[in-house]
Amino acid sequence: MDTIETIHEALVQHGPHNDRIYLMRLNDADPYRLIPTLEDLARQKGYGKIFAKIPAPAWQPFQAAGYVQEAIIPDFFFGRLDALFIAKYTSSEREDIRQAESVDTCLERVETVSEFPGRTVDALIGALTICVPADAEEMGAIYRHMFKSYPFPIQDATYLKRTMSAGTTYFGIRARGRLVSLAAAEIDRHHQTVEMTDFATLPEWRRKGMAGYLLSHMEGYSCQLRIKTAYSIARAESEGMNRVFIKNGYRYAGFLKRNTQIGGRITSMIVWYRRLGRQAG
Repeated sequence: MDTIETIHEALVQHGPHNDRIYLMRLNDADPYRLIPTLEDLARQKGYGKIFAKIPAPAWQPFQAAGYVQEAIIPDFFFGRLDALFIAKYTSSEREDIRQAESVDTCLERVETVSEFPGRTVDALIGALTICVPADAEEMGAIYRHMFKSYPFPIQDATYLKRTMSAGTTYFGIRARGRLVSLAAAEIDRHHQTVEMTDFATLPEWRRKGMAGYLLSHMEGYSCQLRIKTAYSIARAESEGMNRVFIKNGYRYAGFLKRNTQIGGRITSMIVWYRRLGRQAG
């Protein structure tokens, strides 16, 4: 899997798996010092994209270095600073996408997805669970079954346990004594945000509203922690998952071209966000 390390105080993921550099957290890094270091790394390793999530006040040096904005979430950090999702492509092949992969085409497909036949998950309300380290092996087996590849090693039980201890809360639904659906709330208490991610439902349990059910409960859990903004980065081609966010009041924030390795190939992603608590809407 790709490496996660600190470079000039910034948290960065990079490697051939996603064929990119991902600036995950700028922290207190000096952009003028960090930017050339990232670009040198991209040249040395031959990565096709540098991708970053930054607070809006840090935008100017990145813009001067040739980065473009792909998405924006208003009032993201602390409920008052916009978050910019920005990119710089080192190859035209990585930047180019087919019409079938464009945001307009993907959103049009989402709007045509039929309604779920019924929220049969309601019969399983008592089976909602917050996962614990003892569940990690079973969780990893579900993720291995559902994803040929993924940007982070969620198929590995050791990784799941480590992220649990670092503050990620995994929610699951049990049926007939086993986990059948999972999702994660990656909570950043400092910035008062939560990423809703790692959704997976076993094939025989799909189209029962489980993802939406988990999402709703993760929002309630996050509100109790005074989190102000929820967001997610979903596969553009996943009509069902994108529809879940639309139906749950999430707003479109932008389109990340050929950004992430999922299911054996680099795919484009859609960013969604929603205000929580008193700021919801």
